Amino acid sequence: MKIQLELTNYQLAFLNEFIAEKLPSNVHGYQKEFKSFIYQMREIAGMLLKKAIDKRERLKPFKIDLKYYEAFALHRFLFTYIDYLPLVDNETIEKRRIIREILGEINQKLA
Repeated sequence: MKIQLELTNYQLAFLNEFIAEKLPSNVHGYQKEFKSFIYQMREIAGMLLKKAIDKRERLKPFKIDLKYYEAFALHRFLFTYIDYLPLVDNETIEKRRIIREILGEINQKLA
């Protein structure tokens, strides 16, 4: 089953930045379930980064196709790490807002 997300370049840039900040670079010492999740998120991050490069000049929203399990993993990742964003300045508040928009869209499509 495919899940289709409609994102803008602005949203995709924030999403890529958020994943890059929060994704652990080393999985040594973690349990195998978490390692598997991180490897899956690395593949999704690579796909999203490639999409950002391909669509960098696009002004209108575009669609990204994810497999159901990829959308679920992305939702789980965003939902887990959004609370680690501090509410100290307008930039992080804006990041939180955009991540919540993406979470909402993924949640609707997964239901």
